[in-house]
Amino acid sequence: MTCRKMKRLGCVLLAGLLSASLVNAQDINANWFTHFEFDGSKTAEAADREFEWGESALFLTGNSGRWSFLSEATFQAEKYRDKQFTLERIHVRYEFNRDNAISFGKMHTPVNYWNDNFHHGRYFFPTINRPWSFSRFVPIHEVGVRLSGQSPMVEGVGYDLVVGSGQSVGNDAFSRGIQSYTASFNWAPTAQSRTIVSYYRDSILSHQDSPNHHAMGMEDHAGPDVAVDSNLNKDIPYELLSWSLHHEGDAWRTLTDLSANRTDSGDWNWAAFQYVGYHLNESLSLYGLLDYVNVSRSEVHFAPGIAQRYGLGVEWFATNNISLKVEARSEHGFSAGPYGDSKVLEAQLALGF
Repeated sequence: MTCRKMKRLGCVLLAGLLSASLVNAQDINANWFTHFEFDGSKTAEAADREFEWGESALFLTGNSGRWSFLSEATFQAEKYRDKQFTLERIHVRYEFNRDNAISFGKMHTPVNYWNDNFHHGRYFFPTINRPWSFSRFVPIHEVGVRLSGQSPMVEGVGYDLVVGSGQSVGNDAFSRGIQSYTASFNWAPTAQSRTIVSYYRDSILSHQDSPNHHAMGMEDHAGPDVAVDSNLNKDIPYELLSWSLHHEGDAWRTLTDLSANRTDSGDWNWAAFQYVGYHLNESLSLYGLLDYVNVSRSEVHFAPGIAQRYGLGVEWFATNNISLKVEARSEHGFSAGPYGDSKVLEAQLALGF
């Protein structure tokens, strides 16, 4: 069977399962999210993007007995991205019992707390932006099969196991067989806290042509201390280790994401994200953030260098459907543009209905 036929067969099977779920669904919910941003940095001014209408997302869920489905599609104006309409997630889920289930389709990978709990609606984000590691290392989406559940022996312990098509293949369902593997384990010692540890492995196919090859590049391979790779078109293995800790209390909310990754069994790259928020009352919170990325100079796929940002923010829930975040940040590295260092004052109005 050819790769194209395998892709078509996978799409047909997924569409059939989703159609059956939609026809028989007993409970269908639709939600819509969007946001608007103002960025006062010199980088945004140079790119003529001080004011921006952000990504809008249509979120659909439904269930019928043991079957359920989830679909998430986004839109953003052509001015801001090439593909205006994007299908971010579409998958069906079957529950074997109360504690175990299997899912098929395009999904978020369970590699850390952020990616497994926050979708594209910024209304739920604890900060205005995702951690910087998401634009480089974190495999956000995956087409594959996911087993998930809770341990019957140890209360609060859960697991997620995923086999997928890999990041290089994109939305082609197993056109080159199984390329990625994810093993994620979580533990909720209390109702307010949850920790996650995970391992992800993939094959970056023809890595020079990969969209992540030197993504957001800081320097080229041919830097003064970097040897030029003589075989840039070869497939290379990629692995990611991640640990997350989330706590949601009456007064404090914290999120820690730490990860290490490497390509071709080389040196490890590091990323850290820290959020700490304090609820002044039910609608107003103050928070601080720290975001750090360190890519080894011997790295063969991602651009080497260090990027960091830190700042303070305030979040106000004007209503149950509208939130306003304002952040003052200092940034250095690949996201700071041609100015190298950047001082940023950014505001985001997010809506969810």
